[in-house]
Amino acid sequence: MINLGLCNKCRARVPAEFFEHDQQVWIRKTCPECGVTESLVSNDMAAWKAKRDLYSYVPNEPVACSLNCDGCHVDHKPNMVFLDVTNRCNMNCPICIATIRGMGFDFNPPLSYFEKIFAELGKMDPLPVVQLFGGEPTVREDLLEIIKIARKYRLAPHVTTNGIRLADENYCRKLCESRVAVRLGFDGVRPEIYQKMRNQPGACAKKLKAMENLRKYSRRKHTIIACAAKGINDQYMAEFLQYCHDNRDVVADVGLIPLTENWEEGTFHAVETTTMEDVEKMVQDNVAGGKVEFIPAGLAYAARKMRSFFRTNPRSETLLLAGVHPNCESMTWLVSNGKHFISFSHYLKKSFGQAFVEFAEISKKLDPKLDRLDNKKAFDRLRGRVRILLTYAPWTFKTLKLGALAWGALKYKLKGLQLKLTSKTASDGVTQKRRPRWITRVAMLPFEEQHSVDAARMESCKAVFAYEDTEDGKVKTIPACLWYPYRNDFLQKLSNKYGIAGKTSRAEAEAIA
Repeated sequence: MINLGLCNKCRARVPAEFFEHDQQVWIRKTCPECGVTESLVSNDMAAWKAKRDLYSYVPNEPVACSLNCDGCHVDHKPNMVFLDVTNRCNMNCPICIATIRGMGFDFNPPLSYFEKIFAELGKMDPLPVVQLFGGEPTVREDLLEIIKIARKYRLAPHVTTNGIRLADENYCRKLCESRVAVRLGFDGVRPEIYQKMRNQPGACAKKLKAMENLRKYSRRKHTIIACAAKGINDQYMAEFLQYCHDNRDVVADVGLIPLTENWEEGTFHAVETTTMEDVEKMVQDNVAGGKVEFIPAGLAYAARKMRSFFRTNPRSETLLLAGVHPNCESMTWLVSNGKHFISFSHYLKKSFGQAFVEFAEISKKLDPKLDRLDNKKAFDRLRGRVRILLTYAPWTFKTLKLGALAWGALKYKLKGLQLKLTSKTASDGVTQKRRPRWITRVAMLPFEEQHSVDAARMESCKAVFAYEDTEDGKVKTIPACLWYPYRNDFLQKLSNKYGIAGKTSRAEAEAIA
């Protein structure tokens, strides 16, 4: 079977191939019913191909994946599981395809549905990261109960939210008391961004207030997820990055999603198509000193075995979509120099990509030796750690500017000590100052790209949506970027089976905050 894609018109699974045109990458789909359709994949052919070269990626033919996820029984052993908890929302963004307005029915299942889903996810080993998704999860008055059920099955849920309800100080305090991690939708610090992209300029002030409340009440750091679009917020990227820098005591990681053109025709007009590589360039052009290099995030999976000797769960929560394909999630590291971000490459003697490739090659040779050790036994864990440190020592000296790195780390530690000594506790017991993060991971996240998705990228996908199949009652998963073609049908059947929880009326659920 050759590679497959989705027909732009009927969404049939049809033969697909990538081709280059005018320094761009396109995907061509040939449908027996609709003919040939084409979609833009990347505005930067060189950067797109460079990721494949860095990854040493060789496309496999035939491709095993058929893109027929509803009939596929492949266990993707997911690192990250998304779970739709509602399609109600307190915003009404024209670009969104996951709300009552766009779907035409109300999905707000009772707690019994989540009990069943979490019971199955809790059987996975190792346990995946679970993202409570929507719609807007915080419009559910029983969200804290959903979080408790997840924890009952040893899961650590994260909440993906637009942040509107977190502007309510009392609500944010209660959510933070649950110790849940938040993925906060935050596209920039200017109201005009939200006017252009979401038809809601007032959302800006509420999101800024949400960040203040998270700082006040949360004991952990969280992730910012921004939608980036050419002609809308690209000119404010420097301002956005500075805001993330200045709030590193709250922000652990930053995810950037290119504006994906999935909305219904006539509901929104994009100034220009934005691709992954476009957003990477927005960051590269707005970091002082340059040298920002994005690499395929899948290269980080080389550290999984090694990580298991230092952490209980070898699956990192920082891999936002868990990309295992060179043209899936990409990432870079930005470091604070005290005033703003600079690239981590300033601390390297070679390129960021070369350093990671060498790291991955060493890991491949080291893993068989670590396989002979039991990382659950204390002595073997110690032996493994020693072997890892000795193995990587030569690479470390050849790769890192240790003097500059040590000095930067020392200044960071001293700054943290100063904050700890000078921090004050308010009357409500909340500490006002916390140590900011020194290194911030910035990732590019492809998401719901049905127009450009291909079977080769989905074959080993580690980020999935979970749902109950109403036909046989079993809990199943579908790769995240293939969820959209199935979502409405599956969720409507689930809504019919379980009914609608909550007293919020449809009109109230769709009301703009």
